[in-house]
Amino acid sequence: MAPTIDEFRRYLQARRNDLDGIADPDERERVRVRIDAALQEALDFSAAVEIREELKSRVFEEVDSSARLIEAAESRPVERVDGDGCPKCETPLEADIEFCPACGHKP
Repeated sequence: MAPTIDEFRRYLQARRNDLDGIADPDERERVRVRIDAALQEALDFSAAVEIREELKSRVFEEVDSSARLIEAAESRPVERVDGDGCPKCETPLEADIEFCPACGHKP
């Protein structure tokens, strides 16, 4: 079973309590900022779910994803576009996407 949001918050709080174990002060601060941001997102998420439940509205909306699913390399053959590749970074271009997967340039 997947962990609950409360378990996730407790995990983050335990990690935050262990920050003194990180010797490098810059790394300690970087990890602290990441943990604090994740804790705030978890709190915001819990509050949003509570409000939606009180209003008896749908907690989550079904949306169509416009993103391309990432599949294992062996599950689909990659069709390359003929030519030298991306004019900006020279990465080979794939036929099923309209931009360079490396730099985002739209040829």
